[in-house]
Amino acid sequence: MEDNYLISVIVPVHNTADYLRKCVDSICNQTLKSIEIILVENLSTDQSADICDEYARSDKRVKVLHLSEAGLSIARNEGLKVASAPYVGFIDSDDYIEPTMYQEMLDAIELYQADFSYCNYVLDFDYKESVFPFRNSGSVELCSREDFIRDMMWEKISCSVCTKLFKKSFFDTREFPVGRLYEDRLVMHEWVLTCTNIVWVDKSFYHYIERLDSICHTITPINYYHYFLSEFSRVEFVNRQSLFKDKELCEVQTMMLRICFSIFKDIMLRVEPGDFQEPINDMRHRMKELFLLLKKGELESRCYKKLWKIIYLWPVYRLIHYNKFKRNRI
Repeated sequence: MEDNYLISVIVPVHNTADYLRKCVDSICNQTLKSIEIILVENLSTDQSADICDEYARSDKRVKVLHLSEAGLSIARNEGLKVASAPYVGFIDSDDYIEPTMYQEMLDAIELYQADFSYCNYVLDFDYKESVFPFRNSGSVELCSREDFIRDMMWEKISCSVCTKLFKKSFFDTREFPVGRLYEDRLVMHEWVLTCTNIVWVDKSFYHYIERLDSICHTITPINYYHYFLSEFSRVEFVNRQSLFKDKELCEVQTMMLRICFSIFKDIMLRVEPGDFQEPINDMRHRMKELFLLLKKGELESRCYKKLWKIIYLWPVYRLIHYNKFKRNRI
C-alpha cells in the first residue's frame, strides 16, 4: 500500500506536545484512508518526539523524521523530499482538521484538474467562541489565479499552505524559504502566479488554534521585521503586476503600506536604533525603492507623505515620532 498513497500530509513538529495528538488523530481519522502522514520533528524539548514515535509504531501510514535543525521551512522541505504521493498537504502540529477535508479537496482538484484546491478555516480560541470568517455554502467553484491573488491581497483568502491541497509536482521547482518567518505570506502570491487552475471548496475544514505562545504571536523585533518583509513583498508584488487598477490599486497599496508602517513603528518602539540598525536600514531602503516606482494616484496622499518623510526626513521624523512615543511609555 505504501506506494499507492493518494496524499502525503507533512506536519512540522516543534514543542507542541499538548496539541499534537489531536492534530495527528484528525489526520489518521480522515474518511480518505490512503494518506501518508509525515511527522517532521525538529529539536523539541517537550514530549513531542516521543509522541511522534508512538504514532509511527501504531499506524504504518506514519513516517517520522527527526531533524537536528529547527525551522518550519526546513521541516516542510525535508518532508517534501520523502513524500511519495501525487498530492501533498501541510498541517501545523497545533491545529486540526475536519474528517472529510482531504477526500473533498482531492475530489475537487481531480474534477477540475487544478494545480491546487483550497478550503476555508475556523479560528479556535481558548477564551472565546470560535470564529467562522466565511459563508461556508458547500459549493465547489473554479477560481482564476488573478481572482485568487486579488482576494488573497484583500485578506479574503488565507495565504497559508495549510488550507490547501497541492499537486506534488507543484514543488518540483519550489521550496519554502529557509530562515524566514511568515514564509507562506512571503511566497504564496508568487507561486500562484504560475498556476492555471485553482478550485475552492467553500467549507471550513481547517481549525487554526490561536496560541499566544506560537512563533507568529511571539513579540520580538526580529519577528516583527520578518512580518514586515512578508507584508512588504506583497506591496512590491502588487506594484509590479496589473491585478489592480486606478482607485482599487490605490486602496489596496495604501492598506498594505499602513500595515507596514504599523509594524515599522512597533519595531522602532522596541529597539535602540543602534542595536537594530541593519534591519531598520533595510526596511527604509525597501520603502525608498518602492517610493521611486510609485505613480501619481497609486497611494493615498497621507500615506504617500509619511513614506516620503521616513525616506527623506528620517533623523527628524524618528526624533519627533518614535522618541516621543518612547518617552510617553516610560
